[in-house]
Amino acid sequence: MLSDLTYREAQIWTQTEYPAFVSIHYFETSNPDKKHVTSKIKTTEASGYTANFLLTKIEPNRNYTYAIEVDGELSSEKHTFNSLNYYYEKEPPPDVKIAILGSHYAVEPEFEPPYRKLGGGYGIFESVYETQPDLVLWAGNTAHLRKSDIDSQNGYFKRYSYARSFVQPKELLAEIPNLGIWSYNDYGINGSGKEMPLKQIAKKAFSTFWPKSALVAHQEAFCYTHKISDVELFFLDVQSQRKTHISTDSKVAILGKEQIEWLKDALITSTANFKIIVSGAPILNPSKEEKNLSFAEDEKQYLLELLKTHKIPGLFFVSGGSYKGELTRISHSTHYNFFDLTVGPSTAMPLDEDNELNFFRIPGTNTFEQQYTILEIKGDEEDRFLKMQIFSLAGLELWSRTIKASELLVYE
Repeated sequence: MLSDLTYREAQIWTQTEYPAFVSIHYFETSNPDKKHVTSKIKTTEASGYTANFLLTKIEPNRNYTYAIEVDGELSSEKHTFNSLNYYYEKEPPPDVKIAILGSHYAVEPEFEPPYRKLGGGYGIFESVYETQPDLVLWAGNTAHLRKSDIDSQNGYFKRYSYARSFVQPKELLAEIPNLGIWSYNDYGINGSGKEMPLKQIAKKAFSTFWPKSALVAHQEAFCYTHKISDVELFFLDVQSQRKTHISTDSKVAILGKEQIEWLKDALITSTANFKIIVSGAPILNPSKEEKNLSFAEDEKQYLLELLKTHKIPGLFFVSGGSYKGELTRISHSTHYNFFDLTVGPSTAMPLDEDNELNFFRIPGTNTFEQQYTILEIKGDEEDRFLKMQIFSLAGLELWSRTIKASELLVYE
């Protein structure tokens, strides 16, 4: 899997079936005689037989080819990827196409409840690949842990490995950068949070299968940023800092104050036209269900007031961890509107009906079927806009909306 891509580096994640010495051979496609080889990494059971390689001989605006060597044998299977377009002060920002996937459930018969179908429709990955996105986001519930998985590191590793094996064609992972954030079915026991006994194992397992070079090391939360064109994405951890079972001397928390302060500083210093906040739980949905940020009402209010006070332009929210899709809008009298695109399930089974009272939902955007989202940021330099399209498993457009960059500005 192409696990990260910056202007002058790329990361390739691999997994073997047994302990092995692995390396990556790569070259600029137009210059195959000048090959580069990474150092060897031995995959072990302790790391789920995975390895994440840093390709350092990468330059912008080029195409690269790579192949994997396992125990001295170079695979004949090759993959290619395009490095990022370095456009600054040379040309307008390039258009960007981002595919967003919701909850993924890989059926494993030995672990399924009888007479219930909880997952399917794996052809959706082929449909996503055919759109040829520049980036794939996995917005939470990427593996769906079972009770058999959450009492050991090996259990976590097995579930993540099995879930990933369902992603076909291989090129969707191997040739397009894939970034993920976790939600409650990636973390552990339902309702668990900051004090979960296997918290560090959960974090190690997720970061092993979703490695990212820009992970904020000093943060206890699993949060990071990613840049592409004039878009910057801010990934939030809604699990490891969660404190929803409280005593009289404490308050409910989902993000935690430290993570909110990091987000504020990161947003203030960002120069991107579009600042997309990605989380594994709905941020703006007003329903006070435990999975929503509104359950921590004071924390949510604090976050939104920070964003308005600092007059941060270009904000847009993308939320996962849901089994329905919708677009939420919060209107302000002295600030531009906030939008939260809640992504419905991709291969997990959707809800049959909606019991939440989301009075901020935009009519016509409530969906109860397996789906994927294509988010495009494009347009002339002075007229950029964000277009979201939600597609069904059959590839039919369920709904679409467009938001101009000019609509996400604070006017004095």
